[in-house]
Amino acid sequence: MKFVANVDFNGGQLRPLDKSDVDSIIKLYQKQTLAGQSESASREHAERMVELSVQMAATQRGLMWAIEVDGAMMGMLSLYDWQPTALKTLMRLDALPGLTQPLQVDALRCGIDYLAQKYHLRNFSFQCLPEGEDAIVDVIKLAGFEQQARLRDFRRISQTEYSDILVFNLILAQSAEGEK
Repeated sequence: MKFVANVDFNGGQLRPLDKSDVDSIIKLYQKQTLAGQSESASREHAERMVELSVQMAATQRGLMWAIEVDGAMMGMLSLYDWQPTALKTLMRLDALPGLTQPLQVDALRCGIDYLAQKYHLRNFSFQCLPEGEDAIVDVIKLAGFEQQARLRDFRRISQTEYSDILVFNLILAQSAEGEK
């Protein structure tokens, strides 16, 4: 059974992860500055992510889309802490260097539009580190997100060090019927 839909955007598509994405997932997860990223991905870790992506979507606890351009996986758009009854989710966008900013913005916007229409989600959040993530901050701002908070010492980065986290939100307006 397919739990994750393909969503076309200008220049590519969002599609479910599959086993052929393992090498691309490993490349994506080599960047240690990603919020929530504690170690480099191994082959086993990447294979497990593909398996978990199906389980997450089936239980509406999350979702992982591959961002595909010209037949190649160039990034991932993921939902975590998906709360269907509260109509909100935490998102993450990971991109290989070849995925341009306009393609990232378009993929993000199309993913949000799909989720708002299909699942009536209206509150989307990102958490980013304040240093080293300027590119993703630019993308999410271009997609309409605004910084709402700075969580002090929120992420543990070593036994004795902590990092702040920036919180960005996009809240969609409700229609007269209460849905987007």
